[in-house]
Amino acid sequence: MTHDLMTFFDVHKLFEEIVDSCKQKRYPNPPKFNRFEIHNCGIVPFRYNNRQEYTEILKTIFAYGNGEMVEYEMVIGNMMRQALEAFSTFQYRKGIENVSTDSTILALLPEPEYRSYYRNLMYRLVLHGGSHKEEQIKAMKDYEFFSIISETEKKRTAKEVLCFIYLLNKRHVLEHLKEVNNVEIVLERWCAEVKTRAAMP
Repeated sequence: MTHDLMTFFDVHKLFEEIVDSCKQKRYPNPPKFNRFEIHNCGIVPFRYNNRQEYTEILKTIFAYGNGEMVEYEMVIGNMMRQALEAFSTFQYRKGIENVSTDSTILALLPEPEYRSYYRNLMYRLVLHGGSHKEEQIKAMKDYEFFSIISETEKKRTAKEVLCFIYLLNKRHVLEHLKEVNNVEIVLERWCAEVKTRAAMP
């Protein structure tokens, strides 16, 4: 059991190798394993190869940042964490707590203003806290941590998370959001807004 995608995929690979080794040795009953995740207060199969789910998460984050899908306000923090963690795990083998502070990743951002801005945002605290609620669970209170962040801040954070991924891999985001009208124009505008904020004293 884990909440970290990198750990999950490492263990998944290990299990696959064990199963493959047993098959090669022609064991009469080779081991099998199943993958599950908690979803909507229930346990469901984890769709390991389902890229569509990631695409839908990015679409929802984009729509929320664009002032739509306000019904996702209570869960948008977790969706942002999932998107950022999936992207950083597959692209850089980094966890969510490192992706916005790793100097080699930040160096890939196109301009110094972006590097400084994203380094200082420390998403790992906001999104990690919003998703896993470790401190709240320890204290047995305030289970809706992300609810203390205003709707305006949530929308701004949704834009900034998408811009971060977009600035690191433009084609990646455009491919997943290709069904969204004017997506590149909107993302470029959001990135310009981030750059403007970054230039403020």
